[in-house]
Amino acid sequence: MKWWQNIPFFLVWVPLLCASLTAVLPCKASQALILLFPALGTVLSGVLYLHVSGNMAFYTFPMGLFGAPFGNELRYGTVEAIMAGTFCLVLFLSLLGGWKRLQEHIAPERKKLYCVMVMLLLSSMMAEVFTNDMFTAYVFIEITTIAACALIVARTRGRTLFAATQYMIFNMLGSGLYLLGISVLYCMTGHLLMVPMHEKIEAMMASGEHLQSLTLSVTLMTIGLGIKSALYPFHRWLPDAYEKCTPSSSAMLSSLISKTYLFLYIKILVRVVGLQHMNALDLRPVLVLCAFGSILMGSIDALLEKKMRRMIADSSVAQIGYIYLGIAVGTEAGIAAALFHIIAHALAKSLLFLSGDRLIGASDEDADFHELCGAGFRAPFSGAAFTVGALSITGIPLLAGFASKLYLSQACLTMPSRWAFAGLIVLAISTALTASYFLITVITIYRTPVHAYHAPVHHPWYSTAALLILAGLLVVVGVCGSSLYTSILSGIPYLI
Repeated sequence: MKWWQNIPFFLVWVPLLCASLTAVLPCKASQALILLFPALGTVLSGVLYLHVSGNMAFYTFPMGLFGAPFGNELRYGTVEAIMAGTFCLVLFLSLLGGWKRLQEHIAPERKKLYCVMVMLLLSSMMAEVFTNDMFTAYVFIEITTIAACALIVARTRGRTLFAATQYMIFNMLGSGLYLLGISVLYCMTGHLLMVPMHEKIEAMMASGEHLQSLTLSVTLMTIGLGIKSALYPFHRWLPDAYEKCTPSSSAMLSSLISKTYLFLYIKILVRVVGLQHMNALDLRPVLVLCAFGSILMGSIDALLEKKMRRMIADSSVAQIGYIYLGIAVGTEAGIAAALFHIIAHALAKSLLFLSGDRLIGASDEDADFHELCGAGFRAPFSGAAFTVGALSITGIPLLAGFASKLYLSQACLTMPSRWAFAGLIVLAISTALTASYFLITVITIYRTPVHAYHAPVHHPWYSTAALLILAGLLVVVGVCGSSLYTSILSGIPYLI
């Protein structure tokens, strides 16, 4: 085994072990550690991508003495390397961009606990990206849920305890349904590793046996992960959770945690069930309708909001609907479009939460839209960064959001005509609604204020640098999107 083939193991287990170390280190050392590991993970994921993309193959890393079908293992290829690098980079920039606010919002006695939870979150995300075992994915889903609740409640402000409790209830319900789905699937196949499961499912589909049980299992997992990723109509917990916590936590919750669940769901459909069986299980109509509901209701809720943070949070529901729409297409092009949108949305949403908080800080901490007038002049870098993020989400050319919507539209055309037409109409309506609330917000922050404000808080250079990097990445992904999309598409056969 070559040294670079150990990178997935390193990315999963070293942060998990260092979470314990973080708990006993001095506070400053713990905080340095949670910045170091995501940055290191980004570099290592890049190295892994260079090796696996050059060989155009997948690799397995056996966890212990026993291989499949008895042992546990990691499995990775081009797609896993891209997603791991994206998640590590966005985590690093989310922490860096909101570092000053994190120091202000988190009580001194809670800072080390916050660092522990960030390390656990990093480990669990990497495990869900690389694991080839369904039950291991469930274990790390639970770790993700606990870490996310801690990130919400770490800031003692208003209704954070209510938001964290609501988040916990919905996510534990989703975890339970996912576990039930695994249990049914295990009873039918006798395996927990994804590839042996797929082989058994292929035999069942060929013989026509246990189709109802298989449909039940996939439905349970779909609902469970749909609840956890805020798919309509299971999305009402999302605005409170994203609004109440510190900006770094909001950026991580929106950009990373929900996207990790979505990537796991894609692996289940592609590697375990098989895209060719989606129609036989009657999965496409349900996913399409839920995706349409998320896209439209998320956009309408965001349009009706009066506070910036909640508007940004509600817009995430619509963007999650885009990803599910790509999944519902049921082709490699649809999956590639969904994965591309995961990357575009992760970058844009982190940028919006971080820059939006700075604009609110420049408006005497008032998130109401009428109080944000002139905030773009009081915090020029933040205003420019927010504008780039808003234009990307809207789908303006040369930005990542435009490229992802273009690929989603192309993928929709491969569906049956009635679904293809409906998909394009929903995308057009959502784009118009998104333009309405985001461009109105951009106009507001550059409108002349009605009264004077205190001088805006000084922002450290590293925080501004994080915003500029995120904004620059949106431009790079938008301009060079075809290369990234091609790389993802070419890697999907090795995701199986």
